[in-house]
Amino acid sequence: MKVSVEQLAQWAQTATEKRFEVNWATVAEGLGVMPPPDYRKMIEVFGGGSFDRHIWIHAPRSNGDLYDLTSGAIEREEGLRILWKSGEDTPSWFESETDRLIAWASTGDGEYLYWWARGKELDSAVWPMAIQNIDGEWEVFQARSIEFLMLWLLGKSDTNLISRKFAEFGNSFITYGGSVLASAHQRP
Repeated sequence: MKVSVEQLAQWAQTATEKRFEVNWATVAEGLGVMPPPDYRKMIEVFGGGSFDRHIWIHAPRSNGDLYDLTSGAIEREEGLRILWKSGEDTPSWFESETDRLIAWASTGDGEYLYWWARGKELDSAVWPMAIQNIDGEWEVFQARSIEFLMLWLLGKSDTNLISRKFAEFGNSFITYGGSVLASAHQRP
């Protein structure tokens, strides 16, 4: 399913024009990689927030802020390394010497959505997605960020890990309480 940010905005009944300016070079420096192009465009239109009050999109914010993309992704990556070194099962598809899992969203139920940066593949436009639930179960999807979001929002995703029962449906996107993004600013 080919989905555009404009289609996602139409679903959420919001404007499709770019409303946030982000210094993506600074974000890439912090993460060590450039986030995928569909995610970047989504953040420039929506900013950070929640789809149907269930999937929280991590966006560039002040270091350490709740739902900050960079600090959250680094913290999550380090947590996974610690768990795997202490004996928790590493997913069979993950090559711990070369791959990275970069958290870009989460749910209120404790699931995390990751970009799976494989080996030396620096073209983030082709990274698959991985989801981990609170019990440590994993699923992998060959979908871009916004494609997965749209499938989930329409009830068409084949994930067994992200429950829809706690989501408040109604085609909504709620921003982070009107807070201004640290490495971004809202256009008037």
